[in-house]
Amino acid sequence: MCGVAAWMGEGAAGAVYELLLELQHRGQEAAGVAFLAGGRIGLAGGGGLVEEAVKLPPEASRAWAAIGHVRYSTSSLYGGELFQPVAGARGLVYVAFNGNIVNYRELGGELLGRRYSWDAQLVADLVEALYLEHGSLADALREAARLLRGAYSMVALSSRGELAAARDPYGVRPLAYALGDGYAAVASETAALDTMGLAWRELPAGGLLYCNGSPKDCVETRLAPSHEPRPCAFEYVYFLRPDSVFEGVEAHAARVEMGRRLARSDTVEADLVAPVPDSGRSAAIGYALERGIPLVEVLYRNRYAGRAFIAPPRERDGRLRRKFNPIRSAAWGKRIILIDDSVVRGSTGRRIAATLRAAGAREVHLRVASPPVVMPCFLGIDMPSRRELVAHGRSVDEVARLLGVDSLLYLGLRGLEEAVGRRLCLGCFGGSYPFPLDVERLEKVFTEGRR
Repeated sequence: MCGVAAWMGEGAAGAVYELLLELQHRGQEAAGVAFLAGGRIGLAGGGGLVEEAVKLPPEASRAWAAIGHVRYSTSSLYGGELFQPVAGARGLVYVAFNGNIVNYRELGGELLGRRYSWDAQLVADLVEALYLEHGSLADALREAARLLRGAYSMVALSSRGELAAARDPYGVRPLAYALGDGYAAVASETAALDTMGLAWRELPAGGLLYCNGSPKDCVETRLAPSHEPRPCAFEYVYFLRPDSVFEGVEAHAARVEMGRRLARSDTVEADLVAPVPDSGRSAAIGYALERGIPLVEVLYRNRYAGRAFIAPPRERDGRLRRKFNPIRSAAWGKRIILIDDSVVRGSTGRRIAATLRAAGAREVHLRVASPPVVMPCFLGIDMPSRRELVAHGRSVDEVARLLGVDSLLYLGLRGLEEAVGRRLCLGCFGGSYPFPLDVERLEKVFTEGRR
């Protein structure tokens, strides 16, 4: 999962920087800003969080247009060695996107005559080649959409001063924009635009926002024929900020309803309901309200440890060790219903259960506000292999024993869709992907060379 941002108007590079800070939760491995100043595109970025990775040079203050990205690696190398925005081969077009392209290797060989190991580089080279052929960034993106297969919310910048934002025909990833007097703004999440006081609207699935040199010349048009939107269920479950809206649904409200629906199927007795902070809190509120059990914080979360789920594999254990510590007075002698948003690899749940028992909890019952994650994702979340998924091939009781909890209950597929109130991409939960995918082949493509 990544975050993208764009701005056209005065102070563009600084505005994109500010938007990226509001999207930091979507990627913490690397960050970058590409800006147009003096007829050429400059780039600032590198590994780490936005504040350490993006050092804007003096000329960036003159930029009239800029795009930016925070990276959570779902393709190619982990860490800060690779970052977006990415330049095309001639440096005439820069692209940043959130998602994954499942046919990037085939397109690279067939159309560009080279083998790509990173889908972002393929997208940049392809869009630039089509830009040179068609003469317009809008036309280049429309032609690219005809070729690309996957999930993407994308921003692009040309050296001629064109700015564009595009969303794939299935609308798997979020993207919103705001137009006003002297500016055009784009961000992966509505909350980022809210914090800047901007009146936003969501770019629809298969939509294209094209700005030809000036915010006055921005128009929303079609990128490609759209299908019924299939937004990613995991966005609502985990990734979105709770104050963001995706396909008309606020993440916090959806998560509260997930918790309520989970509670309706549960009868276990307990003294308190406790969230796994912070992503389990909204669902815990709903669960506690529905069952009338007190909501109590039993875990302190170190806010400087980052999001362990989106950290590279070599960093996850260390982040988890630093991330949570029990509040012993709240846990001692209590029967605890622990609410988490999801269980993917099982490492967080296992560590927290052991931590609470060591703090004196009598019982730990884990309740998960989403279904078991049993299949890979190739559309923008870093879980490309069934082998890493704790629920794949195991019963609920087997997972409970592995996690060390007294009982385990998941929200079902139907309950999740009903909580959100619309059809979703449920591929990772064992439901359907937006379009057919060759799981065996893509597992090899998206795990090869990852380190």
